[in-house]
Amino acid sequence: MLNPRYSTRLPVSYQPQDADVPCEEHLPLQWPGAPLSVLLAVVLLGSLVLFRPNTAGAQASGRLSGVIQAEAGDPLPGATVRLEGTSYATVAGQDGRFRLSPVPEGTYTAVAQFVGFEPAQQAVRIEAGAAAEVTFTLAERTLALDGVVVSAQKRLQAVEEVPAALSVLDGQLMQNLEVEQFDDLSAFVPGLEVQLQSPNNPGFVVRGITSDSGDSRIEPRVSVFQDGVSISKSRGSVVELFDMERVEVLKGPQGTLFGRGAQIGAVHLIQNKPERRVAAEATVGVGNFSERYATGVVNTPLTDNLLLRVAGIYSQHDGVIENELGGRLNGKETQAGRLSLRWLPTDRTVVDAIVNVQRDTPPGIAFKSGTFAPPSGALSPFASAAMGGADPVLGDDDLFVDRTVWGITLLADHQLAPAWMLSSITAYREFDSLERFDADGTPAPALQFDEDAFGQQVSQELRLNYDGGERFRGFGGASLFWEDGYQRVPFRTDERSFFALLSPLLNQANPALPALPLLNPDGSPNLSFTTNPLTGQPLKESHQEVSTNLGSMTALEVFADGTYDVTPRWSLTAGLRATYEEGTGGLDVPPANDPGTLGFALGAGPNNLFTPTEGRQRHSESFTSVVGRLATNYRLGTAATVFGSVARGRRPNVIEVSAPSTVNVLNNEIVWSYDVGVKGLLWQDRLQYDAAAFYYDYFNFQTSVVELTADGLVSETRDSGNATALGGEASLRAALADGLSVFGSYGYTNATFDDTDTTGEEQELAGNRFRLTPEHTLALGGELSAHPGALGRLWLRPTFTFKSQVFFEEDNEPGIAQDGYGLVNLRAGIDLPGGRVTVSGFVQNVTDTEYLIDAGNTGGAFGIPTFIPGPPRTFGVRLTGRL
Repeated sequence: MLNPRYSTRLPVSYQPQDADVPCEEHLPLQWPGAPLSVLLAVVLLGSLVLFRPNTAGAQASGRLSGVIQAEAGDPLPGATVRLEGTSYATVAGQDGRFRLSPVPEGTYTAVAQFVGFEPAQQAVRIEAGAAAEVTFTLAERTLALDGVVVSAQKRLQAVEEVPAALSVLDGQLMQNLEVEQFDDLSAFVPGLEVQLQSPNNPGFVVRGITSDSGDSRIEPRVSVFQDGVSISKSRGSVVELFDMERVEVLKGPQGTLFGRGAQIGAVHLIQNKPERRVAAEATVGVGNFSERYATGVVNTPLTDNLLLRVAGIYSQHDGVIENELGGRLNGKETQAGRLSLRWLPTDRTVVDAIVNVQRDTPPGIAFKSGTFAPPSGALSPFASAAMGGADPVLGDDDLFVDRTVWGITLLADHQLAPAWMLSSITAYREFDSLERFDADGTPAPALQFDEDAFGQQVSQELRLNYDGGERFRGFGGASLFWEDGYQRVPFRTDERSFFALLSPLLNQANPALPALPLLNPDGSPNLSFTTNPLTGQPLKESHQEVSTNLGSMTALEVFADGTYDVTPRWSLTAGLRATYEEGTGGLDVPPANDPGTLGFALGAGPNNLFTPTEGRQRHSESFTSVVGRLATNYRLGTAATVFGSVARGRRPNVIEVSAPSTVNVLNNEIVWSYDVGVKGLLWQDRLQYDAAAFYYDYFNFQTSVVELTADGLVSETRDSGNATALGGEASLRAALADGLSVFGSYGYTNATFDDTDTTGEEQELAGNRFRLTPEHTLALGGELSAHPGALGRLWLRPTFTFKSQVFFEEDNEPGIAQDGYGLVNLRAGIDLPGGRVTVSGFVQNVTDTEYLIDAGNTGGAFGIPTFIPGPPRTFGVRLTGRL
């Protein structure tokens, strides 16, 4: 939508920075450990009482345990085992082992099954006080889909068992489609859109609700999690999707499962963990735009109980847009690495330590003007641009992004008893980014900006899971989340060019003032006007001022969620999460060291653009909330399970601090969401499908607005009133024949602002569609492969994706939109005999379709909207080797 976004909050420890020096002093950790310890102890003791099973008659009960494996001996995590004629059932863990306890004494038929395998059954005898051990070996079906398990409800389950709209892409499918960026992922998930201006400026959209603010205080609406750890803050949320186990996308409010940021959905990234085997894989590649690509992974046991996995990726290509002032724009350069250790101190304990590091250093983004053509004369956003120029303050003309994200995660699971699991997630994460961009999109040195963002967070969660194989299973726990950060926005300009930019607006208010063109006829900057016409002061050739917003938040949460089987086919699920938050927000805009001469135009005083604050302004406040869900599943048979859910979501209040000293606390956003759907397997596990319909009501919808007013450039979050959305999603996968599989998905979203607000007043945006939200999306794809021959196995993987019209602003201006378009991608290759080497090639955007990924932006606030093009046709080759 716009870049940058300005915030309104201030950590207590922040010190105002001089307008001419970077903000490098980060904030010290202030970890409220004692309150957390007390809270966790209370919650866990309460959970023990709440979830304690009825042990009456335990002396007449025993235990059934064992392992479910494939014929080759590989474990089958996520396989289910049930006792026929009862409600006793459970799911195998990552090691393929399962436990059912307590089970009443008697003789049963135990049935094990997993997608893609023939079910197996055994007669078992349960003796009082004894444990029965069985091993199920499942035969793989010659033609079936691969099984996929999920952990969306904090336990391993088949997709069909989760009473929510859930889309899953497993690691193998992602690798086949070379899905390594979030925008690639969203093309195959109905109801999810991801806009990537740059790795520093993403937008996540679930069912029409956008989460993209870089404001250091505003909480996201869509949570992004990485192995149970929130990475949702906009400037730190983009990571490369390499060496993945799977990605789960839950749609609708998920506060009970994922916390306060999951107001309308959650994206959960599950990375591959170390395994008990020696394996290695590496891929290298080249392509057009001087692409260089390399990725690899090594997995090995270090000892019997210590396992290691190391993975990394490097992806680079030159910019796809030529900058007539030098260099190229809209390129990529990312390097990322991951080190994972798995420690197995006992047969009941698993500890994972994970370190992730990523550095992004692409060239700048082409915010190309749609009003002023570059010297070449081509106004099209898909042609060359001319921006950057000589910076009026710094002197250089480089546009760039420089972002580093890193984090440490410690996961621990301990089996307290056959039915009880204690889990801990501890994490520290940090991002530090600097993006330099030309907001006017022309050679004129009028609107030169940086966005300097920093954030750090610490989180701790303790969770107690119960699953005794009886009718009830669930979890309860508590968490502490602390974050602190800032967003600093220096503005630099040549006042001669800035006056030319403002002159048409000033002329409308005062016809005596001249209306000047921003550029000369030859495309060069118009610097001819050198004197302020009202004061007679000479216009400065260089001017700088800065606005800094900061925010800190501490959140304590307690939660519980459980499922009860009313009958063997019908289950009910309910969950609640209570949150206590303490937040501080603020704004610091010092007067420019060398006052500007154009402050009269926008009421900015000694500044030209940002109205100074009366010193450092801050405000602190605490908030409480409760969110929850009620859901149901009914299994019609092996072919279908229907579900329904009602959920309440919330986005926290916003503390709006504006110059010179105004504080406004906005109400929290509230959404009530209603879902119904069906999912299942058909055709002997050869066809998997799901479909869902949804409706939601939105109250106190918060909108980030940047506009030019008589008081200067105003950036604030506003309560835009009420909104409503309805829609549906459907997807399927099918193995049609040996060597032929297909998949497809469709999404429909009708999300608009209501005609009136809660008081009956007509809304300014009444009837407008939500930004970044296509009404229709479609994805189709498949794989065709030949039987292995003397040369190996040939394969072909085509895909097609379509999006209908998208508005980039909530004003729904026709020129700030992208009409519907489709993209065709193609991958083909050969697996050489033995399966250890693969040679492949790809073409993205085969038809070289031109489309926009954003429009409007900061330039739009000055009446000169800018446009960011999507990538053109790209192609390349890959070589993969495996050990």
